[in-house]
Amino acid sequence: MNPYARMAGHGALVIFVVSAAMFGAMFGEDSVGFSHRTHPLAWLGAGGVPRAMLFNLCTFVLPGVLAAVALWPLRPALPHGMRWSARIGAQMVVLSALAFAAQGVLPLDLENPDGTAGGLHAVAWTAWWLAFSAGALALAWGLQRTATMSRGFVAITALAGLVIPMLAVLAPLWMPNALAQRMAFVLWFVWVVWAAGCPRSRPSAAATG
Repeated sequence: MNPYARMAGHGALVIFVVSAAMFGAMFGEDSVGFSHRTHPLAWLGAGGVPRAMLFNLCTFVLPGVLAAVALWPLRPALPHGMRWSARIGAQMVVLSALAFAAQGVLPLDLENPDGTAGGLHAVAWTAWWLAFSAGALALAWGLQRTATMSRGFVAITALAGLVIPMLAVLAPLWMPNALAQRMAFVLWFVWVVWAAGCPRSRPSAAATG
């Protein structure tokens, strides 16, 4: 268990939650019309919104980079001969963290939500949940026959790989889109914290394939 990775994971979660709450509180419905109940979180970082650059840095870029730091040790921790799916999965969950950070680098444009800026932001958001889902499932599949990680790690990682994309894509069919998005974000950060701090069991002969 890497203590620096665990600290980075906790920092990512805390900074994300505090930043989202703090910036959201600055913009009541009587000022610029923002509401956590109805607007996507990226609305606060859109062009023309006051302090948008600072919001993007604190809510997307910094937490995303910290999440990547927290997840980076997963790949080196895999023993030699590990299944290719586990190796690729460990790399893809790091990619998902970088895609999360990219949402802050590619902000929305409220004046032209269907324009290039909005499209690039949507690409970053899609890359975030898609890379995580594919990576988590591949990682869980590759680790299922080894003792490198506990069975709890495999099960929870597989579950997160299924639930988070469901919240991001399907949950808006029966709940407010803004709520579903925030639930997906928070659950992802919780998984990052847990994965970074999950103790590794003693390695044994790894399955190959």
